[in-house]
Amino acid sequence: MTQMPENPVVSAILDGIKPNKSVICAVLAFLEAVFEDIESPKGPSSIDVVRQREVNRNGVVAQGRRAPKHLKRFGLPTENVSGDLSGRKTPWAGKLALGVVGLLQSQEFESADVAKKEQMLCTISEPFRSMLGSSLGPMRIARSGMSAAAVVEELLKQAESRGIVSAIAELLVGSKLEVCIDSRHGAAIAEQHKWDNGHDDPNALGDYRIENVAIEVTMVRGPDESHRTKANRITAEGTSQCWLIVRSDKIKTWQDYIAKAPSKYPKLVRCFGICEFVGQNVAETRWRSIDDASDPLRDVLEKLNELVFRLGRQSLPAAQVQLVD
Repeated sequence: MTQMPENPVVSAILDGIKPNKSVICAVLAFLEAVFEDIESPKGPSSIDVVRQREVNRNGVVAQGRRAPKHLKRFGLPTENVSGDLSGRKTPWAGKLALGVVGLLQSQEFESADVAKKEQMLCTISEPFRSMLGSSLGPMRIARSGMSAAAVVEELLKQAESRGIVSAIAELLVGSKLEVCIDSRHGAAIAEQHKWDNGHDDPNALGDYRIENVAIEVTMVRGPDESHRTKANRITAEGTSQCWLIVRSDKIKTWQDYIAKAPSKYPKLVRCFGICEFVGQNVAETRWRSIDDASDPLRDVLEKLNELVFRLGRQSLPAAQVQLVD
């Protein structure tokens, strides 16, 4: 099997330390300690002061409490880490905290405002949260009696429990496009796949772009100004469309929001629920494949597994999908 490249954030912090569960939890616990410091009524301390306060020779204080608390912050289940509430520590905690501090300092953490600090902490946390999911194995979907859209909904639900829903959502849409559109655009789509959809470049005009259509995938829990602004920028010249692929249970809310705060060219902004967009047979794409597969969803999930491997996730088992008939 091809050796997968390491995530640079993980590599910088671990610096050769084996990423077992206690090590991962130590990183998450220290990140939670920094979050708590930022949220303190007294105001944030220096990041190195937090390190000195929270880490001693034996490791991170209250690791058994803070790691589950950190997962709850992101709406994730804690069953995989909450069995040990004793505060047991890893001897590597001091070095791990130094790695986190060094990485944050290199990004000018101290001078950032609170929102930016929280974004930096989330960026560091994401791969470690994902790595915890690796002990759960692949996501398994029992398809019997389920519609294609329901399969996608179940897959996203499992991905959300593992802290990887944004990445999986984008790759699902990209897999759907690459599998189902005609051969003229397949190579262009293949070049646009990426793993992390959580912290997109605000200047990027779409997660995927085909001809004059920019496709933006978002798993935020409700309409937000940043995506409306991006949609307006995409359609500003009246020549490009913006397709917003959103949570299916929020599609009506998004459509109402766009209608009340329209772009200059409102007909160029369209919203689709992700479960229907991925699950239906290319009915809403203009680049319909000549050879329609009778069961495109299986091919889409196979493509998703291929992309996860190619993009080199350390949490590969947690991001793979097994479709069980």
